[in-house]
Amino acid sequence: MFEETVTDRLILTPIASADARTVDAIFALQSDPATWAHLPEAVETDISQSRARAADHGKSWAEFGLGWWLLRLRVPLGDLDTETVIGIGGAAIRPHQAAAWNLGYRLTPGAWGHGLATEVGRAGLAAATAARPDLPVTARVLAHNRASWRTLERVGLAQVWEGDAPADYALTSGMQRRVYADRALSPELCDRLIALG
Repeated sequence: MFEETVTDRLILTPIASADARTVDAIFALQSDPATWAHLPEAVETDISQSRARAADHGKSWAEFGLGWWLLRLRVPLGDLDTETVIGIGGAAIRPHQAAAWNLGYRLTPGAWGHGLATEVGRAGLAAATAARPDLPVTARVLAHNRASWRTLERVGLAQVWEGDAPADYALTSGMQRRVYADRALSPELCDRLIALG
């Protein structure tokens, strides 16, 4: 069993299986339109989508010893009590996508603006670097989501590309995207990350 990690304000629980409790928590986040203020088209409308997401993260944990976490508060935050699930995030590898860590975070709006995305981003970067230092840590973000890409910069990643998302990726087609990384990327890997939308 994979162990929990703690940061100053968060308890990071591995999303290592698609158990009902984990899937329900992910679906509560992913189905909330307020969570997707920057990409309304991504709202999950069926719990099977969250189940597949949990299973995908479980594969990263099983194969690489690291994946995304379920994020719970260690301390109260405004109206949010201790132990409240406030999001998902971390670093995962999806071999069918690219030979690189994918760093990300998604928080419930009640947790925005308190530096928690930076906290989980730093934990994810450190864990990925420790687990497989040979692989770059990368992230993809919408260019209009300034808070998200500023978080990546605070974590220590640098922008390596900006441009239109691929036309064949319906969710973000025509939107400006950015790719960030913790190091210089080969042109091939950069092109692969761009193609992911």
